[in-house]
Amino acid sequence: MRVSVKNIDNTNVDDLQLYLNHWTVHTGVLIAGSCNQTINVLELASRGGLFDASHIWLILDNATDYGNAMAIDDALQRMNLSVDADVVVATNMGDRYELMDVFNFGKIQGNNLERKYLGTWSEESGLNVSASTFKYYDRWDFHNLTMRAVTVVLGRPKAFEPDMLTSLSYTKGISVFTKTAAQVLEPIRETHNLRFNYTVVGRWIGTVTKNASLAVMNTLYWHEQDIACTSARIFSNWLQWVDICHPPVGKIESRFFYLIPDRGIGNYENRFLTPLSPAVWWCAVGAGIFCACVLAVSAAIEKRPRPGVYAVLSVLGAVCQQAYEEGIQIIDEQLSSQGGRLTMLVIGVTSMLLYNYYTSSVVSWLLSAAPPTLQDIDGLINSDFELIFEDIGYTRGWFEDAGFFYYSGYKNPKEDVLRLKKVTNAKRSKELYQPVEYGIELIKTGDFAYHTEPYTAYQSISRTFDDVELCRLGSLPMINPSPTYIMTQKRSPYKQFFNWSLMRLKERGHITAIQARIAGFIAICSGSTPRALALGQAAPAFGLLAVAAFVSLFILLGEIIWFRWLMETELQP
Repeated sequence: MRVSVKNIDNTNVDDLQLYLNHWTVHTGVLIAGSCNQTINVLELASRGGLFDASHIWLILDNATDYGNAMAIDDALQRMNLSVDADVVVATNMGDRYELMDVFNFGKIQGNNLERKYLGTWSEESGLNVSASTFKYYDRWDFHNLTMRAVTVVLGRPKAFEPDMLTSLSYTKGISVFTKTAAQVLEPIRETHNLRFNYTVVGRWIGTVTKNASLAVMNTLYWHEQDIACTSARIFSNWLQWVDICHPPVGKIESRFFYLIPDRGIGNYENRFLTPLSPAVWWCAVGAGIFCACVLAVSAAIEKRPRPGVYAVLSVLGAVCQQAYEEGIQIIDEQLSSQGGRLTMLVIGVTSMLLYNYYTSSVVSWLLSAAPPTLQDIDGLINSDFELIFEDIGYTRGWFEDAGFFYYSGYKNPKEDVLRLKKVTNAKRSKELYQPVEYGIELIKTGDFAYHTEPYTAYQSISRTFDDVELCRLGSLPMINPSPTYIMTQKRSPYKQFFNWSLMRLKERGHITAIQARIAGFIAICSGSTPRALALGQAAPAFGLLAVAAFVSLFILLGEIIWFRWLMETELQP
């Protein structure tokens, strides 16, 4: 592509970008160094960020014009060139052109212009280049470049040391995915021979509006930082502000931690009626009705009074599981026909088998079932827990950006209901944000559910919980394990270097090893402490007993009234 300088306005870069506004394909620019407007064009390109890997510049210079050559060199020294710049100065030496590669490891960091001899070109011999043919290999060593790195430490402590980020042990205020990113960047820093000048902020994601609170994302967007020495979960709309390096280096995950209450959790574990399928229950009902009909016919043949009532009550008594011997005795005393005896024998044996299978299923489930933990957000909403949170950036975003930021990563109305009922409109006995140590202590009371990362929570849980409390510990995922990425400026000149280095670390297993070293100890229940059965697990049985007692009382009152009416009727003359 050839750009005519006479069409470029000297006051703004829009005219130049009109020709060079290509970021996904490579664009070549040929410019004459002897032109009066060349310096202006270079300055406009510098302000527009056009000295990058997508734009290939070839500047034709003349060695005989010493003043112009020095002007071009001084101008390039002032330009905002970067490590991925493709700028070649071709100097006319009479019979050939000498090609000089010009770039800068970081102009904004105070570095000087770098020059590397590429080769020559002439009409007779053509293009002759030096042995090195790939610019990124030539620029692999950053010569102790100081890069501006932004990281996140909760509370932004005044006494910050870089070793806090790379330490394998737990450090208060530093998330696991920040430590993972710092550990991964450490070998990359040594490989490329660079240093980090850290800036500490309190949040990962923030608005990019003017005067917004400092966060990782907006400092990169404003070009105040070069790279994030932490990682973050990325959404598609954020990619218009920053670029991400591949592959991901860690995972983010958060949970609500709580103690499973002894009183049971009602609807969340109502399995007292489920050991037998609906088909079994309906078959049992059908068999009872059939036996009642047979027994009623048999009683009618024997001319017993009220055979229908007699048959129903006899079958109901057998189903209610009186003792088997007692049932046989009742049969012998009350029935004389073979059909009646056979009918009651069938209903008695059937009821006994049904009862045995049912109780065996209930007991086996109670002994082997997992602890009755909350299964979803609805369970947390309907629970009696008071919610408290770790003071961390994405949780503040969950409150401050209600309706836009969700733990689940997508629009989730249940999270809005949870926020409204359990936080905004809930009566509180404790402050909403609590430090990890105190939040874990509040969990032990059984009245609170604490939101934090598993890595952070288990640091305190492993030290303070005994085996009984570990067996009662439950958790509800809010942020499912999601990959996190290291972020850079949009169209950062360093992105390609970090992509290659991260891929090499991934292929060689370094990233997996770092993640394993920083995973931390997860305390689990030993299984030696039995779990007490909660009232909620047997609540339906007690409810059924209460209903049956009420019905029996109602029947008793009816029988008394009926008996008195009969007595009064018989005593009348």
